[in-house]
Amino acid sequence: MRKLDENLWVNETPFTLFGADFGNRMTVIRLNDGALLIHSPTKINALTLNEVKEIGEVSFIVTPNNFHGLFAEEWRREFPDAKYYSAKKGDSGALALEDLMSEIGNEEIGILKVEGAPKVNEYALVHKKTSTLILTDLAFNIQHDVSMWSKVFFKLNGALGKFGPSKLMKTMISDQAALKQSIDRLLASDIKRIIVSHGDVVETKAKVVLKEAYSWCSSSKTTKSESKFTFSRCG
Repeated sequence: MRKLDENLWVNETPFTLFGADFGNRMTVIRLNDGALLIHSPTKINALTLNEVKEIGEVSFIVTPNNFHGLFAEEWRREFPDAKYYSAKKGDSGALALEDLMSEIGNEEIGILKVEGAPKVNEYALVHKKTSTLILTDLAFNIQHDVSMWSKVFFKLNGALGKFGPSKLMKTMISDQAALKQSIDRLLASDIKRIIVSHGDVVETKAKVVLKEAYSWCSSSKTTKSESKFTFSRCG
């Protein structure tokens, strides 16, 4: 576990998909009442579990899009009293992610459904106390400290050495105008840091980086793209 800020930690683990080193990152938020929120759970190991328990009691487990629930059941078994919120419809035993706000209030965390990419169905979270935007697949930030095949893979996928959506993510966008509105709403928030699931955390110029990453996205043009690929479960 790595502490980023007051009441904010990340757990970073290896994760390979298509033979490439995606890496995987879980975010842990300690709320004002001491309860923990686990965002995009990573695979459990004894060390991580003990570190989380030392921080507090897990009360909320969140799967923030259709693809990041691979390890959620492991955490639910360890913390059976925790409430499970998932973006994926039909996720067994899950509460609708839209209802999380009414559970914890909007003073600590903001939640925005990212429109325009229903196959991904991502919800962005903002930890208000630390001005941290938390994303999953809306953007990657893969740098060059990966294997040679990984460099080739991410280069071909338009996701090497920069922050932004991969080519695969772009194929899942069906409505640019709706996505642009969601990005604009995020940019209107107080954001100083961006946590992504795959790649490096953005610690400076967060709004500039986010705006530039989606500068191609038109507010007036609607596109419909169909992908032949799927993320399957990517952490």
